Amino acid sequence: MEEFSDAEYGYSFQYPSGWPIRRLPEGEGNKQIRVTLQGPNDSSFMVIMDKADQKITKEEFQAGTQGKEIVDRMMTDTIEQIYKTISHNIKATNMTVGEREDLSNDSGIKFYVSTLHTVAHGKSIIVAGIHALPFSKDYTLNFLMTAFTDKTAKAEINALVYVFNSFRLNTEPITPETHPGPAARASERLTPKP
Repeated sequence: MEEFSDAEYGYSFQYPSGWPIRRLPEGEGNKQIRVTLQGPNDSSFMVIMDKADQKITKEEFQAGTQGKEIVDRMMTDTIEQIYKTISHNIKATNMTVGEREDLSNDSGIKFYVSTLHTVAHGKSIIVAGIHALPFSKDYTLNFLMTAFTDKTAKAEINALVYVFNSFRLNTEPITPETHPGPAARASERLTPKP
């Protein structure tokens, strides 16, 4: 396994050494896309950085009783702004929101969203993401995974889940590899039907 780390925005993830990775932006191009990683069978990962409307400190988030409401609002906005846009761009005929999980911790507001998009001929694409607003920073990080359910074998699914679950803010403690992470059940959802 290799590790990709972005010191400027403070995050990292692990990936198999044979998978092509591309650090972005290159030149003055789209500065929001930080990195792309190509997985097996056209699966992919990317990190998108977006400027946040406001900074939130750890103390502000943890002191009030509105933490859950803030996370719920951010999840709803993310589904509208990111997942519905992706669904439109891939010409999906249907999008189903699956799991939504609050992963917030001492490093920032963090959550997981999974979606299933039905495209032509009834084929399905899973788009899932871990989204983070590091405390006291003016940006959000969106770690997105795209996987085609009809093409992905069990071993490849396990690798995708490992990469996905390895995403972390650099201020978070490193969790043991045995920790299942937010996409622990993804292998059951991604397994192709015979």
